Order: sequence, then C-alpha cells, then structure tokens
Amino acid sequence: MTSRLLSGNEPFYLQIAERLRAVVAGLRAGEKIPSEPQLAADFGVSRFTVAKAVEQLVRDGLIVRRQGSGTFVAEAPLRRQPGYLLSFTEAVAAAGHAATHRVLAFEPAGWVPGLPYEAGTALMRLDRLRYVDGAAVARHTSILSAALVARLGLTRAVIDDPGFSLYRHFDDHGLKVANAQEQLVACLAGTEDRRLLELPRNAVVVAVRRHTFAADGTPLDAVDAVYDARRYSYSARLERQHEPKSHKTTGETANDDAANEMDRHDGPRLGPWGDRGAGR
Repeated sequence: MTSRLLSGNEPFYLQIAERLRAVVAGLRAGEKIPSEPQLAADFGVSRFTVAKAVEQLVRDGLIVRRQGSGTFVAEAPLRRQPGYLLSFTEAVAAAGHAATHRVLAFEPAGWVPGLPYEAGTALMRLDRLRYVDGAAVARHTSILSAALVARLGLTRAVIDDPGFSLYRHFDDHGLKVANAQEQLVACLAGTEDRRLLELPRNAVVVAVRRHTFAADGTPLDAVDAVYDARRYSYSARLERQHEPKSHKTTGETANDDAANEMDRHDGPRLGPWGDRGAGR
C-alpha cells in the first residue's frame, strides 16, 4: 500500500478508511491490524491522516483499540432473532461468547406509568452494565417487585457474581419466563450511557424495553436496555398477510378493533415521529 494508490478525488483519510474496510473484511475477529505508524508509511501519508481513517472504522464498530496492545478486528455484533425468548446471557452464550456484568445499582424504585405493576407496588431497581468477552456492550435497568425479590432471595451479594443471570435465577427458583412484550427504538445515547459504554459523541444506541411474564400473567421483570448500536443487530422473518382480518367498519368499535389489532402486530412499525429517548 503506497500513496500511488490514492487519488485526489476525495480526502485521503476516507480513501484509506475504505481500503482498511476491505482489509478488515478478510480478517477474523480478534486479528491485529497494522499499527498507525506502519499504515502511515504504507500509504505515504501523515500519521494524523491515518488516525482519522482508523477512527472511522472504530466508530463503525469494525475495529477496536486496546490500550497498550494495538488495534484489532471487532467481534461480530450481538445478533437477536425475534420469536426466541432468551436472556442476554443465553443469547451471548449461543453465539459462542462469554457474558458478564457489573452491578451499578440495586435499590428501591418508585412506580411510574407504563410498568406492568399496579400503582403502589413496592419495587426494586437493578441497574447493570453488560459485557461480552470483557467489552461493555449494553446497560440493563430492570424493575422487579420487592415481593419477588424477597421470594427469590435476591441480594447484592447474589447479583454481584459476574456470571449472574436473572432468567437462570428465575428457573432455579421454580419460576419460568413464559412470554414477553418487547419494543425497540433507535435514539441518541444519553450522557451517562455514552460514558459507561465508551461511545463517541452523538452515538446511536438501540433502546429495548421488555416486559416478561410467567404463564399465569404475573410480571417477572420490566427492563429498559440500551445497546451499543455498532454491536447489535436484529433479524426477522416476515410473512405477508394476503387476506387481512375483517374489522367492524362503523363507529368507535371499529377504531378500537383496529387499535387492538395493531397492539397484537409483530414486527417493524413506523412512527411515532416525536423525540424518542432511551428511557433514561
């Protein structure tokens, strides 16, 4: 790679970034790429120009910098598939990686509208930073009933175990997560989430709100999660409904039926178009 490979049609750092993308595409996750001084010599440009190119790939989640070690090809994004209700730990393990966490808070929480608990229910808040192979990729804030926490024997000592899994703890105590309601939205990361996940300014995150229930409808967990969008993807199999279900066509009853049908709809939706935050 020399400066003769570069043209004057666009900034050199963008041309170098494109060539590095091609190089990274042929490498395996975890492989080391040449150092910035080496790349600068290869392309015949300044180290500053190379640093700007490398930063493009870091922002795209293609490579990661490790202080004192170098720059490496990033792991593939955490991939989610609808229809399979897995915990974070289970999803990461299924992809062949190791999930751990760090507890940020475990404390009483107040009730707010939208939670699957009756007003006045005593609640606890469990706030965790989630890691995949040692890299912070998500923040999960779970709201549980205080009665359930006591029944499960959940204490700070229990949840501080880096390998703790809430769903596994449910299973171990005879509680089965039967189903869940989940919503995903893309938004800008908040200041605290940027700091915890080491995200650049104006970084986009995937905010996930999930309410999980036992078979009898008892709410088990209400979690607001924020994922680094560079390391999160969502796959879906969609089927077109060729004969839509009939609805009543008169009065408010028809409107109610349509709204109920939308509530039961699975898959992508458009809107609402207002400002959406990450639930923080």
